[in-house]
Amino acid sequence: MSLLSQKMKKPLPVRVLPWTFGLMVMVVSHAPLLVAQSDVESGDVVVPSDQATGWNTYRHDNRRSGVTSSSLNFPLNSKWVHRSPLPPQMAWTGPAKWDAYSGNSGLQSMRNFDPCFYVTSDGESVFFGSSADDAIHSLDLKTGKEKWVHFTGAAVRLPPTIANGKLYFGSDDGFAYCCDKASGELVWRTRAATGSQHITSNRKLMSLWPVRTGVLVEGEQAVFAGSLVPWEKSYLCAVDAFSGGVESEMGFRRELANVTLQGALLASSKKLFVPQGRAAPLAFDRKDGTPRGKIGEAGGVFCILSEDDMLFAGPPHQKERDDQIRVADLDAKAAVASFTGTNRILVAGDLAWLATDGKLKCLNRSQNVQAQDKIRKIQNDLKKKTITAEQAKPLLQETHKQLKDAWQWEVESDVPFDMVKAGDAVIVGLNGSVRAYSAVDGKLLWQADLAGTAHGLAIVAGILIVSTDLGHIHAFAQSDE
Repeated sequence: MSLLSQKMKKPLPVRVLPWTFGLMVMVVSHAPLLVAQSDVESGDVVVPSDQATGWNTYRHDNRRSGVTSSSLNFPLNSKWVHRSPLPPQMAWTGPAKWDAYSGNSGLQSMRNFDPCFYVTSDGESVFFGSSADDAIHSLDLKTGKEKWVHFTGAAVRLPPTIANGKLYFGSDDGFAYCCDKASGELVWRTRAATGSQHITSNRKLMSLWPVRTGVLVEGEQAVFAGSLVPWEKSYLCAVDAFSGGVESEMGFRRELANVTLQGALLASSKKLFVPQGRAAPLAFDRKDGTPRGKIGEAGGVFCILSEDDMLFAGPPHQKERDDQIRVADLDAKAAVASFTGTNRILVAGDLAWLATDGKLKCLNRSQNVQAQDKIRKIQNDLKKKTITAEQAKPLLQETHKQLKDAWQWEVESDVPFDMVKAGDAVIVGLNGSVRAYSAVDGKLLWQADLAGTAHGLAIVAGILIVSTDLGHIHAFAQSDE
């Protein structure tokens, strides 16, 4: 274990900016460790060795799909609960109650990337970062008992990535870290920015360039960003995953202006994608960080990449009257479809699952996108007067039927705060409960009540792990009986 504040030999430069909030308390050292409670409710979990596939990064993979082939055997029982003494302390407060200019109320949050303690797991341990005590925690997957804690100098907002027998994570102290997975011992840490200015916010000292993107690891390369607000410069960094060196074959540090890099990084085969919250996600070359432009018509911090390189994300602003998911073609960098009344979606192959209009629905997305594209083309032809309204009417009727037929099934459901897929089950996290539905026909397979809102879901070794906004982490598994 390491405590960053004990290693500081010189006073840190502090810069108080007019947009920071909270009490201006100039405290560098940490408070005493807050001890969390872990309740074993139904005995140890038996982890089947043949299901020990990991949930190695935020939302399972670098496309943030939330989809795993690992299955769950229902019904599930509660096995243990880890309770943090303090709930998550989010980086940003929620949106305004209403937008007077647009006349909108109930605005969706564009920067809610840390509402709970998201977890990763290798099938033996559960790891999570804490914005409450500024540390990475390791729990035993079978019992929920804490194994070790590694402190940083500020909040850790996204879970660690598991790779190479190590954990990779970022902190609001401006560093990316690599620790030994088994012991929590520090292997290396690298600062995202070239400078070390600090500010105070919400009673804490933090870097002017916090690492709020997590650390994406692909082979021998680890990528992260240091960024806070668009009027300050930001940094996109890649380092050697084994040494943390920027000056390496895998490394680069690219200084950027007028951007806000926050939320989990994504990667396709050739590009990196970085959410910005209230602006469109940015694309970069994976090899050297060369900017490749914005992904138009997209925004927010919930982003996923499909296997055919479609980006699913929210709108780039809060002015929409409803929550939205927009689909962008990465080659054209333009929206090709949109879904209203929802802010979460799952994509696997040609199928997608989303909750809208009070229902959880399954969609043939390729059929849906083709139909929406046809409708736009017909509308454009009408504007250009290349077809008449009489000619357009049967074309639109046929296309709307295709659009309707793309929906495979639907069941009553509230809008989830998280969705993942395990085998043939879709798991949804709700306010006060978690539910599992058949991905094939929507049949309710299982449900359980819990305190708080289930913002984070993960599946590993036949176990469902649920993280709530109260700072609780629940483990559910099949009964041993």
